[in-house]
Amino acid sequence: FQLEGMNVVGDSENAGLLWIRKGFLNYMNKLSENQLINHFPNEAALINKGYLTKTLKNYQTMHPTSAVQVEDFYQESYCLYEPVDRKRFFDQLPDEDSAERVWIYKPGNESQGCGIKIMWNMDEIRQTYGDLGDEFIENVDEQGIIQKYIKSPLLLNQRKSEMRVYWLVASLDPLRVLIFNEGTVRLNSLPYKLDDFDNQLIHVTNVHQQYKHPDFDPDTVLKWSYARLNSYLYEQGKTTETNFTENILMPKLKKYLAYVVKSGRDGFYKDYPSKGECFGVYGADVILDDQLNPYISEIQKGPGLSFDDPIKKNVIPPMLGEAARIMFELRQARLDGRKLTDFKSRDRYEWIINELDPSTCPSS
Repeated sequence: FQLEGMNVVGDSENAGLLWIRKGFLNYMNKLSENQLINHFPNEAALINKGYLTKTLKNYQTMHPTSAVQVEDFYQESYCLYEPVDRKRFFDQLPDEDSAERVWIYKPGNESQGCGIKIMWNMDEIRQTYGDLGDEFIENVDEQGIIQKYIKSPLLLNQRKSEMRVYWLVASLDPLRVLIFNEGTVRLNSLPYKLDDFDNQLIHVTNVHQQYKHPDFDPDTVLKWSYARLNSYLYEQGKTTETNFTENILMPKLKKYLAYVVKSGRDGFYKDYPSKGECFGVYGADVILDDQLNPYISEIQKGPGLSFDDPIKKNVIPPMLGEAARIMFELRQARLDGRKLTDFKSRDRYEWIINELDPSTCPSS
């Protein structure tokens, strides 16, 4: 924020905007009338992997004819802590496990790739969950999900990759959501193969997991820019579009994130503070398959905001700075009794949803 020309104050009472990493619920009922805070009280509806799965499924049940369907962008998933979903998972398993059916187990409340397991043999899952019957697992730290593994991911220099996309929920009523036009591309350390599933250097596309692995080579390049991705895809004949991310990928992601936000909108309203205004800068991890189809794997409330490498240094400060300027502009308009159909401070953020001017985002 200081790099973007903003003043950082030492106490929460004098701040126009509170940026809090942890413990934000302690501040929700202490906000002044027009103070901004970078969280929604119940954002776990999308951040927690299990809740995200249930939120998307429930929304699809209520909107079965939607032009976008969950399976378009979210792999088949089951909440193993919930009896009905757990039964559905076990009912669809074949009599014999096969390496042709690979799954990824994810702890619902973890981040940085912690606790992830890739597996095709379901013995461990059967032993852990098979005899629970109608028991609901209450402990949020034990609420795991299992999801179909993308066996044919896009490979960059033979390595599995994943994109980090940054997006902003500026308000719920009217609903206004934007996406930043630049993010990062993360690569694994070792060449991909559909084997050796315990090797995080091959399968878990998370920089934290790569760094802490004893076999990690510190000279390995783990991050690309969108521009480098575009060049690679064009040069390798993966696409005839020279700007794949802007012209092909972004329109799809806008539609999918619009669906995600609409599914979680009611949840975000829960326990909304009586004073102040909530907003959120979130991350979305996106895996492209070998046909360049994007799949959202998870949503983060603390989307890797360090910038100790040159790729992220070109993304994080301007992304956060512009988000703050948008929110200050929106706050001032509310104080003045004005409705903004667009933001003068908006430069690199693009509309996903703008209920005051839907023509600005026809994809939603």
